[in-house]
Amino acid sequence: LDKSNVLIMGPTGSGKTLLAKTLAKIVNVPFVICDATSLTQAGYVGEDVEQILYRLVQAAGNSLAAAQQGIVYIDEVDKITRKAEQNVSITRDVSGEGVQQALLKMLEGTVVNVPEKGGRKNPREPFVQVDTKDILFICGGSFVGLEKTIMKRTHGRKSSIGFGDHVSFQSQALTGDKELPHAERDAVLNKVTPTDLTKYGLIPEFVGRFPVLVTLG
Repeated sequence: LDKSNVLIMGPTGSGKTLLAKTLAKIVNVPFVICDATSLTQAGYVGEDVEQILYRLVQAAGNSLAAAQQGIVYIDEVDKITRKAEQNVSITRDVSGEGVQQALLKMLEGTVVNVPEKGGRKNPREPFVQVDTKDILFICGGSFVGLEKTIMKRTHGRKSSIGFGDHVSFQSQALTGDKELPHAERDAVLNKVTPTDLTKYGLIPEFVGRFPVLVTLG
């Protein structure tokens, strides 16, 4: 079977991590959790994306064959969107777009040189080659405010005009006056498309690596 990377969207506590853990347990493969906010592109202070695979090899008991069949869960992926950029820094990849770019080849399937002892890449240090074509990547995030991006697409051209016209919860939430009830927010998130995620701040190439989009309430 070919792998299909999964992007899970849902509020904190909705079970995103548990779902990935349970899947790994059922299929009995190595599993590792990584926080996207700790990753940086090469040349910045932080962890290289190759550290994900180093941890996976460790979780597999240093068995390269087992690691290449494993599952990686990357949490807080919504925090590396372009709109997350606030302060310019010369030592930190603030926007997260560089992290998305660095993850592209790994997500698609390629042979990655991973430092044998972990840490930052050093040409003088020995490395192992990890083939990611059969590693399942699951990314998760709360994606706060994504429902407004979706509603701009689905309700953007609808307006309530006139004194007696009904103003829906979605119309009020779209203008920032009201928060959507949980059930209604879940219904809106179920309509998410790759275009919505791109407008939210993920680059199109990154979104394209996730053919399966899942929302949890």
